[in-house]
Amino acid sequence: MTTTSTSLGYKFSYDYVTNGWYDHINGGDYTAEQQAAIVKALTNAQVDEFEALLPESHYWLIHTSELQYPVGDDTETGDLEELLRQSVEAICTRLPEIEAEALATTA
Repeated sequence: MTTTSTSLGYKFSYDYVTNGWYDHINGGDYTAEQQAAIVKALTNAQVDEFEALLPESHYWLIHTSELQYPVGDDTETGDLEELLRQSVEAICTRLPEIEAEALATTA
C-alpha cells in the first residue's frame, strides 16, 4: 500500500506532547528516570488513543508531526484538534494505571 502524509503542526509534535505530559506530572516526587518512563508511557498511550479515533489505515507519526494515510483516501477524519483533546482526556482517566506500570519498569 502506498501512503502519503499531511503535516499536522506543532501541537501534534513529539516535543509539544511530551512537554505537556512533563508539565502534568511535575510536582511529583519522581527521579528523572521515573519521569522519563512515565512521560514515554503517557505519550505512547496517547498516540494509541488518538489513532483509535481515526479512520482505519490512518496513523499519527508523532515524531514528524504528520498524519499518514493511503494515497487517494478521502475519508473524513473530523476535527483533529478535538480528537487530540479527547485522547488527552482518555489518558488522564487512565493516568494512575499508566503511571504504576511505568514505575514498575524503573524499579
